[in-house]
Parts: sequence; structure tokens; C-alpha cells
Amino acid sequence: MSLANYYPFVTYNNLKAINLLVEAEVVKRYLEDYRLFYTYIIKNGERPDTLAYDAYGDSTLDWVIFLTNGIIDPYKDWILDEKQLISYLEKKYNTAVEKLTTTTIASSIAYYYYKGIASDSPETIASYNYNMTPATYSKLGSPAGWIAKSVWDYENEINESKREIKLMRNEFVSDFKQQVKDIFNNG
Repeated sequence: MSLANYYPFVTYNNLKAINLLVEAEVVKRYLEDYRLFYTYIIKNGERPDTLAYDAYGDSTLDWVIFLTNGIIDPYKDWILDEKQLISYLEKKYNTAVEKLTTTTIASSIAYYYYKGIASDSPETIASYNYNMTPATYSKLGSPAGWIAKSVWDYENEINESKREIKLMRNEFVSDFKQQVKDIFNNG
């Protein structure tokens, strides 16, 4: 059953709307107990519905994965495979992805990060825990020790950060579903 079937409705400006605020209560209660979850690495091309089927025997339980991982928009918050990422970036930046992989074209640089110079200690390098925009880098006269990060590398890092998620252990899903249903019905 879809999660949307559990949400209570509220009236807002004379319109019937789903009350999204009730989910926070149930999720917080469960997320605090790390024993209910295990770490899962999403495989290339794996979809939420197929993962839900493999993990829980029911593809409609993808909402459990979304809810327990803070995934609000599965189209934006779920990891993209390489083909999807390329398509997304070409639309977002209105250019061929090949142009986004280089750091020799100014418009392909996402930011600069401090890599250090030969005389820097590891502590000095670590103290530069910020990034510099291309405009600031240019205004400062291309300071030594700063390395460009391409748009491709930047966006790929963001995408890859979505690969590791928490899966609720199967033996707790039934209780979780009931708790969600109870809170939503009484919310």
C-alpha cells in the first residue's frame, strides 16, 4: 500500500491537502534506534521499488525506504545511473557533459579547494575547510595551492553520496507500518 494512503488530510485555505508534518514523529522514533537498520549500498541502476521487493518482498514498500532515509523526491534524492546523470547535467547546465569534465574552461569549474603547497603541514591544509568560487579565485590572482573541481566531479560526488542508505531490518517493517498508520490516522 502506498504511503499516501496513510496520510491524514487537513484543510488549508479552503483546500484539502495531505498533512505531511505527521511523518516526522514516527520517523524520529524509529531513526533513533540504530539496531533497526543496516547499511545498504545501492547498486547501479537499482530502483526503489525493486529494492523494496528484494528487501521486504513488496515493491509498494518503497515508501519505507524513502521515509527512513529522508527521501522527499525520489526523482532528485535517489542516486542516478551514469546515463541518467549525464542527461540531468546536460539539461541543468545546457551543455554537453564533456565540457563539464574539464577544469580548463572557466564555466566548467564548480569551485576551488585547497590542496596545499609543499611547505604546508597536514594541519594547515585541513584548516582550509572551505571552497573558493571561481570569481574569488580569479580576483585573488590565482593563489597557489588551490585546485579546480570540475562541475562533473562536483555533481558526481553529490550523486554518489546518495548511494549509501539505511534499510530497515525486515522483522521491524510490519510494526513500522502499523505505527505509521496509527500516527497518521490519529495525527
